[in-house]
Amino acid sequence: MTFCVVMTSCVTPRKTHYLQEPSKSIADYPEVYTPADYQIQKSDELDVRVTTLDPESRKIFNTNGSSNSGNSYVTTTNQKDLYTYTVYDDGTIDFPYIGAIEVAGLTTREAKQNIEEKLTEYIKDCSVDVRLVNSYFNVICHDKAGRYLITKEKMTIFEALAVAGDLSEYSDRKHVQLIRQNLDGTTTIKKFDLRSKSIIGSEYYYIQPNDILYVKAFGGQYFRINRFLTALGVTTTTISFGLLIWQVVKLCMNVAKSN
Repeated sequence: MTFCVVMTSCVTPRKTHYLQEPSKSIADYPEVYTPADYQIQKSDELDVRVTTLDPESRKIFNTNGSSNSGNSYVTTTNQKDLYTYTVYDDGTIDFPYIGAIEVAGLTTREAKQNIEEKLTEYIKDCSVDVRLVNSYFNVICHDKAGRYLITKEKMTIFEALAVAGDLSEYSDRKHVQLIRQNLDGTTTIKKFDLRSKSIIGSEYYYIQPNDILYVKAFGGQYFRINRFLTALGVTTTTISFGLLIWQVVKLCMNVAKSN
């Protein structure tokens, strides 16, 4: 009995290795999945930079030209000051001298085009760069939690795990939950097997801003047995202890009979 419990509690490669053959219970996905570009949502923070040959226009549109409290300076880890625009509940940002510009539901490329069209009334030739400032994902695991920067436009879940320092060997990779915010303000919880290589063709393969990965510990975690020799040692010790108890009981019985 003890041996069975010990062996079922071991951390085996089957529980921790990635890109395994999918089991029958895992849904099959297309081999190629192309994620849609992220759509800007309410409360997002955007860094908008205007490039133009006109120095006066460049100064006006790249500095604090608005007194709106939704616009603010932030400092990133590389110590670069960004002038950010908050996306309001109505889906707009308040841009200097132009006013409200609709951006919610658009990709950053579409928002760039939208802002450039508005600016043509003030500047003949200009280019706009729009970037998402709050581009982070979150990991909540049984032994750690953290918020991490998405360092590229399309980051895979394995790249995200590498940034987060990967999961521990006691993490239940079979029952991972991804909590994702939708454009309409609702939240979706998606469950999948992180070990299966079918994830490459699934909607879970790419991380989106504000995603939360929740991973719990598997049932046998409390034994902390992750090596065959450890399991064998525990089993041998248990058997030896049982035999010792039996010998003591047998000796006591013999002594009782002789008296």
